[in-house]
Amino acid sequence: MTRRRKGRARFLPKYVTSFEDRHGKARYRFRRKGYEDHYFKAELGSDEFRQEYAACMKAVVVSEEQQTRWAIGTIGDLVARYIAVPARLAPTEATQGKIRSILEKWRDEYGTAYVADVNFQHIDDIITEKRKKVLVGKRWEGGIEAARKLRKELVRLFDHAEKIGMIPKGANPVKHAEKVRVAAGQKSKGYYSWTEQDIDQYRARHALGSKPRLALELLLWTGQRRGDGYLFGPNDIKNGRFEITQGKTGKEMSLTIAPQLLAAIQAMPPLPADSPAFLLSELGRPFSYASFGNKMRDWCDQAGLPQCTAHGLRKANARRLAERRMGNSSIKAVGGWTNDREVSIYTAAANQAHLADLAITDLSDWETQKGRENETRDV
Repeated sequence: MTRRRKGRARFLPKYVTSFEDRHGKARYRFRRKGYEDHYFKAELGSDEFRQEYAACMKAVVVSEEQQTRWAIGTIGDLVARYIAVPARLAPTEATQGKIRSILEKWRDEYGTAYVADVNFQHIDDIITEKRKKVLVGKRWEGGIEAARKLRKELVRLFDHAEKIGMIPKGANPVKHAEKVRVAAGQKSKGYYSWTEQDIDQYRARHALGSKPRLALELLLWTGQRRGDGYLFGPNDIKNGRFEITQGKTGKEMSLTIAPQLLAAIQAMPPLPADSPAFLLSELGRPFSYASFGNKMRDWCDQAGLPQCTAHGLRKANARRLAERRMGNSSIKAVGGWTNDREVSIYTAAANQAHLADLAITDLSDWETQKGRENETRDV
């Protein structure tokens, strides 16, 4: 419970009020309708305080819904203020949506609790509960990866609580909670990587000239993320190559068009003259990120491949390159990765037995050839 301090109002800047926190310390809060609330960190009257006040007066306007739904200082209030600026979440709209969904789902469960009352034990309990995988309707929720993602976003959320003065500096409870540790045998392999049998099965179900088939060939032969591949269109082709910029990283890519992909594009009905994408919805417009994901889910299910996803085709592309014994530099050049660790994640599904056979066969051939050369010299 906070107590308002008396006798100070005439010395405070406009929209600033004073109160005592539960430790009896004087605190100051900026509160103006339509603006973000702010708890000051600097001493009243200092240059730093004046700088904070100036920043408050220029702050991002908060919507009426965000102002009225949650009590000041609650988790719901913190989440509303944090997601009010999408750039805080991620650089792309697709990733912003994912992070917003994680935080809003968590807020809906714990939103009425006060941020200052959250400690590391609460976070430990929340993350432990999130590790449990449960079936909700037709979808599985929770699990190790879900727990890791939630903890990562909560670290950032409570860092923001520090910045705006909801909790003291260095008091982020998530950083004091346990990390999500797993045994070697429990580590997630991430998205399932399509096998050659999966690809053949999908193609057998979805013929050339269909949207499902074009979707597969676009993602498989470019090796790009789902968030980029479904938006490729005629304007991305220059001098017979895909010239694209990755949405997540901003990296510019130049990719040759494989004959299989070209055949899939040419087999489709003619597009409208100004079409921005090869793949269009029933309404004749490009798919949204979510609607394309749902469509791809339907198309995979129709082919009897419930384990397959759009992102799994990016992994399949990397697997294929690894099994053809392409070096990491070549794999990174196709997928747009920047380091070998990222490549190792995507090539983990490469057929170990196949690669081992190729390596041993090469070694055997080398030794045999070496022996023949020695015999020739002896003669």
